[in-house]
Amino acid sequence: MVFQLLLRLAALSLAIAILPEAGEGRPLRVVATIKPVHSLTAYVLDGVAAPTLLLEGGASPHSYALKPSDASALSHADVIVRISKNLEVFLNRSLAALPAKAEIIELDAAPGLSLLPLRSDAISSGESGGQHTGEEPHPHGDFDVHFWLDPINGAAIADYLASKFTAIDPDHAPHYEANAKKLRERLVLLDREFRERLAGISGKPFLVFHDVTQYFEKRYGLNGLGAITISPERAPGAKRLAVIRTRIRETQAICVFSEPQFQSKLVDTLIEGTKAKQGLIDEIGAALPPGPEQYFTLLRADAESLASCLKSD
Repeated sequence: MVFQLLLRLAALSLAIAILPEAGEGRPLRVVATIKPVHSLTAYVLDGVAAPTLLLEGGASPHSYALKPSDASALSHADVIVRISKNLEVFLNRSLAALPAKAEIIELDAAPGLSLLPLRSDAISSGESGGQHTGEEPHPHGDFDVHFWLDPINGAAIADYLASKFTAIDPDHAPHYEANAKKLRERLVLLDREFRERLAGISGKPFLVFHDVTQYFEKRYGLNGLGAITISPERAPGAKRLAVIRTRIRETQAICVFSEPQFQSKLVDTLIEGTKAKQGLIDEIGAALPPGPEQYFTLLRADAESLASCLKSD
């Protein structure tokens, strides 16, 4: 499948050579990988260009397989925006085969990002490092790639996108800079909103399906105990599930959060016979319509889900 896509990319690249360059009568052709990336990119590009979303619906970047239509979009793009080579790993080989004219923007290179180290085990002991449960380490790099789930990181991404698009398309620099400024200001306000909304649940223990909430935890002082699985591509083994079930009982965890893309039935089994409730965290906004407002809607929905599930009865 990958080989066929690479052949298609090579063939389509021949057609690109005869297309007009960006700025010569057409806007930038921009492809963004997941919905939050697409949303921030669309906000910065507003009034100049409209980015194409690569992963529609609830498709997970952890397990996505490129379609021929995706290969076509990538081959015709001037710019491709993604989180990291450690998240959208399905893109790595295909991007290597793209023509040199395509600019790849990896958001983990944005200045000012707060990047947190990957937790060595998804079941933490309340101290750095966590407890070992016999599972292999997470396969996706050394830092937690879910850094967009922090509005202050979102502001750093906005500035980075504006600087990159300005370098590529200087004629529209005022648009990019003005859009990024507005986006950054709104995200600072969103951060203040979350500090107030989440202040009352800072000590309430919870678990998640896989480790996506670390940035929310650190930013707002939340008491995440860890995750059911280190990597969403692999189902946890019986030994790990036993450790997690014991952990839920011992800590009196209030909530265990599942995700739309993964197994909620597993969470049902784990919380059976305990006082824990099941909540929902969606790191990409699977059911939300794409566009400039998607990022705000996504973060608000996750903040509200945390607050609602963890509030006192």
